[in-house]
Amino acid sequence: LVNAHLVDGDGSAGGVRGCGEFLTLASHPALVDLVAQCLGTENVILWAVQIFCKLPGEGKSVPFHQDGLYWPIEPLRACSAWIALDASDRENGALQVLPGTHLSGAVEHVQRVDDEACISFVADPGRVAPAMPEAVTLELAPGQVSLHDSMIIHGSERNRSQRRRAGVAATYMPAECLFNREVETEGARKGGIKLDYTR
Repeated sequence: LVNAHLVDGDGSAGGVRGCGEFLTLASHPALVDLVAQCLGTENVILWAVQIFCKLPGEGKSVPFHQDGLYWPIEPLRACSAWIALDASDRENGALQVLPGTHLSGAVEHVQRVDDEACISFVADPGRVAPAMPEAVTLELAPGQVSLHDSMIIHGSERNRSQRRRAGVAATYMPAECLFNREVETEGARKGGIKLDYTR
């Protein structure tokens, strides 16, 4: 569910409308302060709140990728706060990151179709494989938060447990950046998910 924080949305996401509580959550001063510190500015804009849910024993994998290649932000600076609604661990498909990869800028992404994956525009496996020994699984208890830069290479496995894994991803950018809806992102052009942030 994209734009879960917009109560007045048109319900086009399968008839689902946003909920004001998600805006309240994403606007919590303590959370916004952490994000502002990560972005190095006091002025941040919340531009998306998404709900992610992997059902027990099925939720698809998310191959390693960089979020920034899907977002038309100029200049590209953004931070996502992943807020765990359920316990998130290796068994139920917790987020994994390759530390430090956000410092290298954009890496080549390739199209790789897999029926068991959520996206098909993914970081070049040749780049990801050598770094996998350094991968960190971000295990969270309900209510805990992890923050990640728009350019860190990250992904997650499918849910192999009998427990749901759900979370809220609130994404912010510095106020001096532009969300340019006229730009077709590389992720949209090359077979990834085209997200509609207009509602």
